[in-house]
Amino acid sequence: MNASRFRLNALLVICVYVLLIATGISLRILFPGEKSLEYATFKDLVPLAFAIPAAWLGYCFQRRQAYLKDVRDLWSKLIAATQEAIQYTHLPNPPQSEFAKVQKSLSIAIEELRGVFLNIGQNEGGIGLFPFESIKQIHKIVSSLGFGEAATVVNAKQARAEIIENWKKLREHFLSECARGVPIKPDSPFLK
Repeated sequence: MNASRFRLNALLVICVYVLLIATGISLRILFPGEKSLEYATFKDLVPLAFAIPAAWLGYCFQRRQAYLKDVRDLWSKLIAATQEAIQYTHLPNPPQSEFAKVQKSLSIAIEELRGVFLNIGQNEGGIGLFPFESIKQIHKIVSSLGFGEAATVVNAKQARAEIIENWKKLREHFLSECARGVPIKPDSPFLK
């Protein structure tokens, strides 16, 4: 569950609780009698009325944590696949086996993205748009570079620059999905 969906669910639960409190106050004002059947019934149902939204909120917290774990695990795989692609461009006359390894790693990262994120605009009528196109572009760049003598030093250098540029775009957009915070005790010579 992404952050905006989680916030919406939490807000809904808060609204339900506010509504329950307002209902209780209203019933007490409208039916002030000591043995008021309406207020007594409401009082009997309060534990259930508070438990259901609390259970839903617990479910939402669990889904949010699972989502964040999936995103962080995927982030590690994206880093590994992209670094393999970058390192591949440093190899002189890279063998076909290394090419296949890098392509496989990138393909796995692409499919893992499909497992965590829906396509943009995906519905019963269409598949939508892939949400992080830059990783597919990196795959295409490595594919175009090829292997062996086809992967010249000049082509590899250009491919590396394109891969790094696509990685920067991917990193910027992907990291917005992670719940990151400012470190409490950063280690930097640039901070005083």
